Amino acid sequence: MSGAARSKHKIKRLIGQLQKQPALAVASPKSPKAEKAAEKKALLEALDGAVMLEFATIPTYLMALWTIRDELHPMAKSLRNILQEEMLHLALVCNMMVSIGGTPRINTAAPTYPGKLPLGVHPELTVPLGRFSPDTLAVFMEIERPEFIEPEDPDDCHEAGIHEHADLTIGQLYGEILAAFKRLDPPFKQDRQVTGPLSWLPILKLQDVEDAIEIIERQGEGSLGKPEERRGHFAHYWRFAEMHKRKRLTKSASGKWEFTDPIPFDFDKDVRPVADVPKGGYVLDPAKQPEAHHLLRQFNLTYSKMLDALQATWSGVRGQARILEAVALMFELEKYAKPLMEIEIADKSGMTYGPDFTYIPETKRR
Repeated sequence: MSGAARSKHKIKRLIGQLQKQPALAVASPKSPKAEKAAEKKALLEALDGAVMLEFATIPTYLMALWTIRDELHPMAKSLRNILQEEMLHLALVCNMMVSIGGTPRINTAAPTYPGKLPLGVHPELTVPLGRFSPDTLAVFMEIERPEFIEPEDPDDCHEAGIHEHADLTIGQLYGEILAAFKRLDPPFKQDRQVTGPLSWLPILKLQDVEDAIEIIERQGEGSLGKPEERRGHFAHYWRFAEMHKRKRLTKSASGKWEFTDPIPFDFDKDVRPVADVPKGGYVLDPAKQPEAHHLLRQFNLTYSKMLDALQATWSGVRGQARILEAVALMFELEKYAKPLMEIEIADKSGMTYGPDFTYIPETKRR
């Protein structure tokens, strides 16, 4: 079995467990109680994967955002809005998970870059840590790609009209998670859930699960492949498409969506020349590269503390306070990232360093 096939099998296996398909499901239990326990276990495993999927987008989107020189440019504003929504999605899935007794693995299962998306979603993709560029935006569009797309020009798709993609999407996983919640109909607990600006929807009943998943799918993939999530606000796929084309998406008088007015932006002049982070991150000599080593180390220490704070948020350790701490630490990351992006790499001809988002275990932080 190829690597892509093995990756795709992971999400198929999860969906199979949720659907209780005989070929993929957990072994058939002997009692209704054991059957419920097995179904809940499968649901928690799928939610755990969804948490990792939602988090995996945040470092790569942050990296691209920080490379845009003008943080008030419409491109930067749109990407910042997407990041805020990804944080909401992460919080909603974590609330779903703890509402039925699970605990997310945010710091122990942190993604590495460049790398694959968890669960084999879009297995052909390698997710980079790199500058804001057409190539990076193409990856972002693929991450957020709907199951169905109604293209606005032939270049957007292999064929005109609604196009169905062969591999599995994030939306399909969420559809099966919702179906599993409805079958299981579990009791919900508010303990360890968080509310507030980062997660304004606690999960207290089945309707809350449905509402949370609708928010995630509508903001990310959009509704049935159409651009508008709600009036004047586009789903992530289409916002990335605007950035990629450097054209605004507008609806004509006839109701057709078109990329029209140019968005002035120069991918060479308006973006810091940050090199793609190599596999495994940077290994810097503090004697030869003292400033870069210091900034990268401080970035990764702050990033690690942020992940620990997010982990503690949904582990019942002063959760509401810890999520505010995590948000403050995320803002602090920028003060190390941007100076690092001004330091040239000796052998890269004008290219600069960028943070590699490496989690440092607490035992190695001194």
